[in-house]
Amino acid sequence: MFEVKSIKLEQKISNENEIILLFNTDSTFPCLFPLMFSLRVIRFQSLSTQYSDLMALKDWYIFWYKKYSISFCESFYSSNYNFELIQDEIDNFITFLENNNDLSNVVWLRVNSTVNYKNISNKIRTLFKFYTYLMDDYLTVKKQPHIDRKEIEKIKSNIKKYMEIKKKNIRKFTKTIHGEKKYLFKSMTNEMVKVLYETKRWIRKFEQLL
Repeated sequence: MFEVKSIKLEQKISNENEIILLFNTDSTFPCLFPLMFSLRVIRFQSLSTQYSDLMALKDWYIFWYKKYSISFCESFYSSNYNFELIQDEIDNFITFLENNNDLSNVVWLRVNSTVNYKNISNKIRTLFKFYTYLMDDYLTVKKQPHIDRKEIEKIKSNIKKYMEIKKKNIRKFTKTIHGEKKYLFKSMTNEMVKVLYETKRWIRKFEQLL
């Protein structure tokens, strides 16, 4: 599906002669937008940082493909760079990471003790770095000629505000994860949780029949 690979270069970039890229294993080519992100944003950063960032994007691409059966690159390009696509799925992506890359448990019920929440927060920060790159390169008058400049600036401002709010929430969440926290549905028993998930499965099956 997707794989992070180290590519050797004939000419050195900074102090390294290699670069880390995210590949689509079906096409065997690098994923377009992560490729541009690698070349324009993180190419001069350490290989460990590049690897960490691309692994986070790999999770995002796996999440997207599992949910839509199409790569994020195809979705974003075919939507004419619709940034709402990303924003609408960020909370679902967080839940996906919390449930160990499983899409079946789509409701966040309680903290998973086996999950490293600091790692999740780092992945979301990487996603926001990627989101910012896409916004800078594709939310422009040239790429969005049907939107006037003032409207573009307004959209950018709203996206930045959204990311700042999310970052603050993530920081608060990470700080309180080992302390006392009021979890959603905390009063539910394990049997009630099981019934809730089973109900959601039947709802999804019913929706597929409509």
